[in-house]
Amino acid sequence: MTGRSAGRNVRNNQGDESRAVARGRNVHLNVLLLANRNLDQLETICRTVDLTHAQYVALFVLCLADDPDAGMPIGAVADGLLNRASDTTRLVDRLERAGLAERFPNPADRRGVLVRATPQGRAVFEVVTPEINALHERQWSNLSVDETRQLDRLLLKALWGADLGASRFADPAK
Repeated sequence: MTGRSAGRNVRNNQGDESRAVARGRNVHLNVLLLANRNLDQLETICRTVDLTHAQYVALFVLCLADDPDAGMPIGAVADGLLNRASDTTRLVDRLERAGLAERFPNPADRRGVLVRATPQGRAVFEVVTPEINALHERQWSNLSVDETRQLDRLLLKALWGADLGASRFADPAK
């Protein structure tokens, strides 16, 4: 390979790298734009019942726990949330002030506290969930079932670095 052709290869590789960076940036921006638009829509629905989306997600975790009446440690609530675990205590504080969740002593650990949704919290969750489910259906209505599954697999691969197959959130019946 002559110096001239080696230089062309370097320029081509740099051009490919620039295209790869541009593609990555475009995907990044589109994911952020889509996430922000979807979160705005979720926040709008949640506001109709005086919730934030983060509060709804906490109620989701509490109301759909294996045994919602038994409550769960705040750490387990944090594990189910989409926000930082350090925000969980303040989030539960706000739910508690609104009468949507309650803390009570953990009978298995005298030092621990459990959290559960109150009947009012469960009622609010039951009111808003069908609207959120309808939004999720509309959000992806431009994609076929196969495209939605493929997108889910690709996002999981981007998140975790491997093709994990179907998402744990995927509906196998569809």
